[in-house]
Amino acid sequence: MKETSNRRSVIVGIFIFIGLLIVIVGVLTLGGQKKAFVQAVRVTATFKDIGGVQTGNNVWYSGVKVGTVKKITFLEHDKIEVAINVEEKSARFIHKDVIAKVGSDGLVGNKIISLAGGSDNVPAIQDGDTLRVAVNISPDEIMTTLQENNKQLLAITGNLKTLSQRIVDGEGTLGKLVTDESLYNNLSQTVSTFEKAASNTERLTKGLADYAANLRREGTLANDLVTDTAVFSNLRSAVAQMKNVAGNANDVVNNLKSTTQNLNDNLNSAKSPVGVLLNDEQSGEDLKQTLRNLNVSTGKLDEDLEALQHNFLLRGYFKKKAKREEKARKDSIKNAQKQ
Repeated sequence: MKETSNRRSVIVGIFIFIGLLIVIVGVLTLGGQKKAFVQAVRVTATFKDIGGVQTGNNVWYSGVKVGTVKKITFLEHDKIEVAINVEEKSARFIHKDVIAKVGSDGLVGNKIISLAGGSDNVPAIQDGDTLRVAVNISPDEIMTTLQENNKQLLAITGNLKTLSQRIVDGEGTLGKLVTDESLYNNLSQTVSTFEKAASNTERLTKGLADYAANLRREGTLANDLVTDTAVFSNLRSAVAQMKNVAGNANDVVNNLKSTTQNLNDNLNSAKSPVGVLLNDEQSGEDLKQTLRNLNVSTGKLDEDLEALQHNFLLRGYFKKKAKREEKARKDSIKNAQKQ
């Protein structure tokens, strides 16, 4: 009986020992996961909305778990202070200008505090430091934005539906282009005309290129003007001579103009003889009278000469003169016949 009681006591003691051992291992394991027995640096960050972060949630830096959320405290209605314990061995890699934000452990996992950024030239974090906080967009805001986008997308879809229906009904330029065959034919003809114009332009360009090539061919005037300095020099000399001739011609024209002006002035002047004859009526009448007198005097002179020829004193002279003239005429006829 006594041995049985001792055996039961031993068995109970063994079970109690095993239970205590399990409890100790569990506490140590959970403490290791929660960093409860690790020396840490405590820093704080103030958020407007922590999005469901709770005490004991993990803190990550560059994808590595470096601490836990130790305490959450309301400072004001829109200011929530979160105390964070960061492992001392990891704190030396986290700098004071690091940025804290609320994140998720996976798509639907627990909420975490994520640390990111930091500059090498800034000291590492220390106890009591306050970290900068990134502004987070809450899921409600995301859903609100998605709802607004959905409304706008619905409106755009309705507009596209209306536009496509109008095109199908043949409304507007695009609708007529799709449904009106005559408009399509006109557009096709226009495109064909553009193609012909492009072809003509290509042929014209080719012709100009051939013409330019002919101009560059040796022996042509254009090529000689471009390449032969002697031809160009002669041409320049000819141009200079033509310029001199043009200058001389201009001088001649100026002289003619001056002479004509002087002649015109003399013709219109009452001091010159010609001007008097052209402009003075009395002088013209006197000249006419003088000519009439000369005609009358000439007639009378002819009568006097006729009378002298019949005068017995001069009759022999005129007869001898007539004989000499007749003899000279006959001699000239004979000489002409001999030749």
